[in-house]
Amino acid sequence: MRLPYLIPALALLSSPALADSPFSFGGSVGYEFPVSGKIIDETSSASVNLTTLNASLAGTGILRLRGTDFKDSSDAPLKATIEVRYALTQTSEMFGAITYSQADGKSANIGCVEIVVSGAPNCSTPLTATFSDFKQMGVELGYRQWLESPFMSDRLFPYYTLRAGVTQTDALSATVVASTSLVPNAPIGTWNLYDDKVTYVIGGDVGATYLIAPFAEIGAEVGVRYNSKLSEVDTNLTALGLGTANDKSDRITIPVSVRLNAAF
Repeated sequence: MRLPYLIPALALLSSPALADSPFSFGGSVGYEFPVSGKIIDETSSASVNLTTLNASLAGTGILRLRGTDFKDSSDAPLKATIEVRYALTQTSEMFGAITYSQADGKSANIGCVEIVVSGAPNCSTPLTATFSDFKQMGVELGYRQWLESPFMSDRLFPYYTLRAGVTQTDALSATVVASTSLVPNAPIGTWNLYDDKVTYVIGGDVGATYLIAPFAEIGAEVGVRYNSKLSEVDTNLTALGLGTANDKSDRITIPVSVRLNAAF
């Protein structure tokens, strides 16, 4: 049952009263914070002749990877969304959205080279990876329900959203170096980790909007997303015995954004 005082204002937000049409538009911008998922999983290589990786390295060793989260491989992605909204009732709507995310890659310690010295293993040679930039573009469909609340004014409106879609993630790679006392950054190689891939995403949001004009509102929202696994590239990794290092790329993220809704 809708509270009587909600009807006039909600009509401005999601009914045909908006420019005499059920259609309106929305946009948001914010950051999406990874909270699970690994760009490189914890694993160890086979025994490797280190000279084949870099002439400045000597002996035989094992590459021991400690596991690197997505949050360590890039900044939190900046995400922008554009929506076309269609009012179902005065308190609910469907929407279609286009999304774009981008983040600069970072450098991270991903493990070490374990070398047998005087009969004892020594893992004091760090491995550092510089990751490529993170880029995504996707399309989503969703449902938004405005909520009735005793705390609502005639301008502030909470809601929840359910959404699902597909996203293309650009290929991801890592340039790896080993640091010894004699050679601080000995190149190990560029590991191609993931290929371009269209994956699926599902999630939801909670938020609130505030009416600032008869046909415009601003708001803020926070949500959760599940992103399915990326397309693994094992060519470089399998040769080193690291074929399982990119097996856990599905991830959960927390998007936080501000939004503007308008009708024309």
